[in-house]
Amino acid sequence: MPDSLQHQIALTLVPQVGPVTAKVLVSYCGSAEAVFRASKRELIKIPGVGPITADCLLSSVPLQSAERELDFLERHDVKALFYTHERYPARLRQCHDCPPMIYFKGSSVELLTERRIVAIVGTRQPTEYGKMLCEEIVEGLKAYNAVVVSGLAFGIDIAAHRKACALDVPNIGVLGHGLSHIYPSQHRSIALKMLENGGLVTEYTHDTKPDREHFPMRNRIIAGLCDALVVVETAVSGGSMISAELANQYERDIFAIPGRAHDLKSAGCNLLIKKEQAKLAESAADIAAALRWDEMDKQKPVQTQLFPDLNPAETSLLNIIREQPEIPIDQLTQVAQLAPGELASLILGLEFKGVIRTLPGKRYMVSA
Repeated sequence: MPDSLQHQIALTLVPQVGPVTAKVLVSYCGSAEAVFRASKRELIKIPGVGPITADCLLSSVPLQSAERELDFLERHDVKALFYTHERYPARLRQCHDCPPMIYFKGSSVELLTERRIVAIVGTRQPTEYGKMLCEEIVEGLKAYNAVVVSGLAFGIDIAAHRKACALDVPNIGVLGHGLSHIYPSQHRSIALKMLENGGLVTEYTHDTKPDREHFPMRNRIIAGLCDALVVVETAVSGGSMISAELANQYERDIFAIPGRAHDLKSAGCNLLIKKEQAKLAESAADIAAALRWDEMDKQKPVQTQLFPDLNPAETSLLNIIREQPEIPIDQLTQVAQLAPGELASLILGLEFKGVIRTLPGKRYMVSA
């Protein structure tokens, strides 16, 4: 059944329906629009949907609210991406609790999908040492054509955004509120500057206020969007440690900047390193080396020269494997969104041409 953006937005506005339930509903019904056309009897047969949730889905209020949201999107040039959309960030889609809908305002939505992404998080009250290292990392990432992601908060977040804007490094702020607001208001000028080469992302409709409970939810988007998450300075508890834990659950690479022993503002970073939950990093070069970016950059011109006869499907799959070295088969299936038979055929073809090689545990990487 055809889907519509209005119905997709409306589904995210239904009380009792969270990210997981929304995706279950779409899976059973076939589309967001089909969910709203289903009867109460049909809805309550779906796992996790009881009579109260079914009544909420049968209400006209979510659709009316979604219509107002559509008007805002059009007037303010905001992109709305449902999780089934081809331009929805593949990294984020891999996360079981990813938001069904995200809203993006900025220079290019492709920054969320087609570039290396490094998230930088840390305390809201950093030391001068922490701010200096944060800025050095952002500066170093420019050479690797990476996008910087953070949360536009005080401290390390805004230090990363400011430095990225100053160096014209693409950077994206993930918000815990709708796009009608900028919180904190002191960061409005930087947020507007980010729209020129980067943008703002949120899962919330435009009039959603920056309530306290939204910010832990925001952290999962920061962790889900990135290839790697860098913790600059943090205590042993707080938002940055939550982001690190989420990144660990999502199987992202985590890096921590070491600090002095007994320094409370570095205690979280030191703990992550001590427990081997994060790799020690002192520079962007450390991050690039761990992610093998230099090796991959050297391979790109060689691949273009040696394998000009790849078809579009093979090229697309090769790009995924190049961006995510040693990617396991189950993750590759999710990211590529291909049927198992089609994926197996493409992998066999790329192996035959010598473009990729298989590693133990059904993992794949681009051939040297």
